[in-house]
Amino acid sequence: MDELTPQELTQVRTLYDDLPTDPFAKARIEAKMRARTRRRLPWKAGMVALTGAAALAAAIVVAPALRPDEQPKRPPLSGHTILLAAATKAEAASTGEYWHVKRVYTFRSDKLYGKDRNMYRLESSRLVEHWVWAGGRAWTGLKELPARPLDEAAWRRDGAPTEWKVEDGRLSTAEGGSRLTPVPEGGRFMLAGEDLSLEQVKALPTDPAALKERVLQAVRAGVGEESFVADGLPITLASLLYKLPVSPDVWAAAYRVLAGLPTVTVEEGAKDPRSRAGVAVTFPIQHDKPTRGRLIVDPSTSMVLSYEVTHASGGMGQKCEVVLAAGRTDAKPSPPTAE
Repeated sequence: MDELTPQELTQVRTLYDDLPTDPFAKARIEAKMRARTRRRLPWKAGMVALTGAAALAAAIVVAPALRPDEQPKRPPLSGHTILLAAATKAEAASTGEYWHVKRVYTFRSDKLYGKDRNMYRLESSRLVEHWVWAGGRAWTGLKELPARPLDEAAWRRDGAPTEWKVEDGRLSTAEGGSRLTPVPEGGRFMLAGEDLSLEQVKALPTDPAALKERVLQAVRAGVGEESFVADGLPITLASLLYKLPVSPDVWAAAYRVLAGLPTVTVEEGAKDPRSRAGVAVTFPIQHDKPTRGRLIVDPSTSMVLSYEVTHASGGMGQKCEVVLAAGRTDAKPSPPTAE
């Protein structure tokens, strides 16, 4: 397990305030001070007290107050430190009878709709929820959200249609129904090129080095060339952070492995599509192409807020997942409702 350096510990305390202090430290310091005072002569102790009081008064009078724009700024944290802090939070993740994840999938197709000069692209979205019970049963909830044209003026010139035929069905500007469907035998879970049962997911290693090797094995099962394996590692680790019903220890280990990958970059000050603040974790996902996977993570909770594919090539379109909930809960499975 990677450990934080003393400097990193100080930075993490400043940013996240999640490292508990010693509750007995104050009592020990006060006891030492009383013992030292008893060993001094009375007049020396008095002089020391007076001198200390005078120095404190002088400091209060002389030291100028800093204006808000003069306050010392926290030095930027390294990506390594940020991900290790998220790993620490993940270890304290909540518990519950069900593993539950709630996501909004959004896809912007490269295909053009309309006719003549009134052409436009569409954005389609669906609300998807998954529940996995500790006893092995699972459910999937689905709700189609209204599709919308990205060029509203062109759409209106095209007659403002409310439905479009697509490869796998139809898109509509109306909100779809909501349904909850049991998953036979608890379902299967994709880890790169492997199809895992719930028991196999539960057996994933919690040691970062062992988890890395296990994930690499799964990636190799799904790619034909070794040169693609390195790009498959970070995106598969990302899936462990919000897609698969792993334990908090596996969740934390995935963050620790990501922290050590040279292709992963971390930037503070990012926001997800819902304007929620976090850090951006970016990595290549398509060999020799500019395509990138981009996670927005809230390091104070270790929760993934969104995942999107950027700079996609080859007509892949633009894909984004907004994560509204991920973790353990005691709430019963139910059909998806409003976001």
